[in-house]
Amino acid sequence: MAFSYGFYNSLNHDRTYDAEDISRLFDGLITDGIIGAIGDTFAVKATSGNTVNVCSGRAWFDHTWTLNTTEMSVNCPQAGVLLDRYDAIVLEVDASADVRANSIKVISGSEASNPVKPAMVKTETVHQYPLAYILRKAGSDTITQSSITNTVGTSECPICKGILESMSADQIIAQWDAAYNEWFASTKNAANTEMTKLRKQFDEWFA
Repeated sequence: MAFSYGFYNSLNHDRTYDAEDISRLFDGLITDGIIGAIGDTFAVKATSGNTVNVCSGRAWFDHTWTLNTTEMSVNCPQAGVLLDRYDAIVLEVDASADVRANSIKVISGSEASNPVKPAMVKTETVHQYPLAYILRKAGSDTITQSSITNTVGTSECPICKGILESMSADQIIAQWDAAYNEWFASTKNAANTEMTKLRKQFDEWFA
């Protein structure tokens, strides 16, 4: 919809709104990302074996919010036998009609002698944001902290910014400057006109 508005009380169901209409209240106030002031920003930590913990945090992505209040255990698949790979711990936002949910899951990359990080799904209804990448060495049965690269705060999974951090005052200042310049010019012209009138009156009186 190119033009919309709200909210008004519904009379006989002539004004209906959905979850996205409510979420749009935050457009321009905050940007998509992990909210840094809440919890531990979904930091991923090694525990034991093939398990990692995802710390507490809150996020705002694609007009939806995600809140994790305690550490969440995530089990990763076994490492390859002969070749290395990357696993990604992702925050997934799935707006498809049959899901409509956010989740934290593991996405495994392809095993290779020079592995690359798995690509994130970005479709009309599903978006994945990597919280961390884990290098899975072939034959290993334990994930170490040194093998985890947290990505919160990067362009792939940014920190949420508020209005004071993202708003530019340039346009407002330019408007103030224009208004001041217009007022100053008008006042100066009025003062010059008045001075000319007074000078003429003085000259006539003096003569």
